[in-house]
Amino acid sequence: MKIDIVSTPRLLPVRFEDALCVVIDVLRATTTIVTALAHGASEVRPCTTAAEARRRAKSGDNIPFLLGGERRGLRIPGFHLGNSPIEYLDSSKMPGRVIYFSTTNGTPALRRAFRGSARPVYLAALVNLSAVSAAVARAAANKALKRILLICAGRHGQPSLEDFYCAGLMAQRLQSEFTESGIFPEFSDAAVSAAEYSRTNREKPLAVFAASEHGRYLKDIGFAADLEYASQIDKYRIVPLFDGSRIVVNEE
Repeated sequence: MKIDIVSTPRLLPVRFEDALCVVIDVLRATTTIVTALAHGASEVRPCTTAAEARRRAKSGDNIPFLLGGERRGLRIPGFHLGNSPIEYLDSSKMPGRVIYFSTTNGTPALRRAFRGSARPVYLAALVNLSAVSAAVARAAANKALKRILLICAGRHGQPSLEDFYCAGLMAQRLQSEFTESGIFPEFSDAAVSAAEYSRTNREKPLAVFAASEHGRYLKDIGFAADLEYASQIDKYRIVPLFDGSRIVVNEE
């Protein structure tokens, strides 16, 4: 078993069917999606553009929906919600809703991961770290896959410190899960680097986020509270899974 980390989707090969993929966009898409599902949303449907989100919502056969997403970190005009996970904590809004969701980095990364692997893609953040790590380890073992690929969404095509940190923590959790089963995974160089960085800063997720370029930007535009929220480890047991069209809670 090999655990690999890609710091941005731009570095992915065209195809990687041998891998079980996990997408990480800790600030903020995967954190927000976990939160929405934890508070009752029935599913999240990633959309590349705002126009696609509006179009799919209109053709949804009167299914209750919300439009969520951002551009430059701010809510898309006319959408109900932005990309702040705190906006999705209202349990009076979420239950039974389909969320059509479009973000700058996270949703393109999800689609790229599914297109390259041709199998369902897991979503990870700090808020569901242990749950998703355990689910991914089980799935990889059950399907006899030899490779787990942690895909960092990055920011505007460049690597991001916060995703690298989360990926490193997840690589360590996966290693522990496999070792308990008598499997000793191999780390790529990127996984070794990320694991070492996250090990050194294990108790300082908020400091890591605040030091990151994206974290600083979010603070500048008024979302400092999102960094605190996203830095919570294991707040939820939710494991989201993307099947190429929609994201739902994995029940396995």
